[in-house]
Amino acid sequence: MNVQKIFRALEEDSQNSALGIICGELEAQEYSVTINGMSVKSEGFYDGKYSKIDKDLKPIKIGLFKKTILEQEFSVEFIDYHDIIIRE
Repeated sequence: MNVQKIFRALEEDSQNSALGIICGELEAQEYSVTINGMSVKSEGFYDGKYSKIDKDLKPIKIGLFKKTILEQEFSVEFIDYHDIIIRE
């Protein structure tokens, strides 16, 4: 995972869902994404499918998969709408 690309994507798009932007960037890096164990797609954040997840500012657990193999897990904590802390 390229973390710098995530932060850059958030800086470049301050209007859309931060989780949608994060998921979109991870998908561009060829990962499938889970949030708190639920499989998600970036477009779901833009069409309101994941509005409950999108409004929750508690730390969320993100899993990254290549095919069906878990590659990495980390948490994201929102300190503002597009300001995040990423932790192992």
